Amino acid sequence: MSSLIYTVSLNCSIDFTFYLKNIVEEDVNRIEKIRVDPGGKGVNVTRMLKKLNENSLVITFLGKNNGNFYKNLLEKEKINFIPIEIDGDIRKIYNFISPEKVLRFNEKGPEIKKNELKNFWNILLNINFKKNDFIVMSGSIPPGIKKNIYAEIIKKTRNYGTLGVVDADGDVLREAIKERPFIIKPNLKELERCFNAKIESFEKFKNICSYLINNGVSILLITNGKYGAILFTKEKIIYSRPPEIQFKSSIGCGDAFLAGFLYKFKRNRNYIESLKFAVAVGSAKAEEEGTKMPSVSKIKKILPSVKAYTKPESFKYFFNPF
Repeated sequence: MSSLIYTVSLNCSIDFTFYLKNIVEEDVNRIEKIRVDPGGKGVNVTRMLKKLNENSLVITFLGKNNGNFYKNLLEKEKINFIPIEIDGDIRKIYNFISPEKVLRFNEKGPEIKKNELKNFWNILLNINFKKNDFIVMSGSIPPGIKKNIYAEIIKKTRNYGTLGVVDADGDVLREAIKERPFIIKPNLKELERCFNAKIESFEKFKNICSYLINNGVSILLITNGKYGAILFTKEKIIYSRPPEIQFKSSIGCGDAFLAGFLYKFKRNRNYIESLKFAVAVGSAKAEEEGTKMPSVSKIKKILPSVKAYTKPESFKYFFNPF
């Protein structure tokens, strides 16, 4: 039986995206168009996998008052999910987008009570995981949950033979690394924050990545927006560069990238093909509004233009504008 991809989204959101001709201070800003999408990094990974016709299951909290609204958004996209009901409301995210400026306002999320967290563990550890199932842990942690939650998930599901995948920032990422996840996918800024270091050269980048690999991480996927992504393992370093696109929104591009990588890697374990496909998916997402996920046809159109390099002299583009 084929392995499944589970995504854990502890701080999901309702994403409101407002489009304006321009954003001005101390005056009326007129909204031209509104999008509403189910948000949360783990949820976005599953949403993209759904577009790729890949089986994936979200484990997420659902708020007491706005849970049904969120549930309807998931069901509209035919997303499979395991809900964990909580008393608080899941957070709302407001994105204001004009051609010249983007403003983002994120609520911190609901306070998770002890009994609600206990419920989460009961549900998670009663899932019939199989060897090589992926557990993707993405995004921020709501109040009431300790920063080592992803580390604990990796530790408690390791006996099933699962492969832990972490896309997080700050202390959450730092703690997760201690439990040797199979894959981590920070962007370059998140990697810098994790090590409290400015990464301005490939040499420094290589030293940090080597340290992570030597401490038990199998695959590093480091993204840097329009400058592409680097895959780093014990045996290989590959840089993939996206083509020029018609940019619309960066929101959810990293999640789409990760979904693309897992989709391809699950099938062929080929690093170059998986990385190029991931970059194509992330690029296709950038051409969509809000957190709308791209179509397979759009990804296929972009894929032939995605380049991959293994020679260090090509990696300088990743660190642009350094």
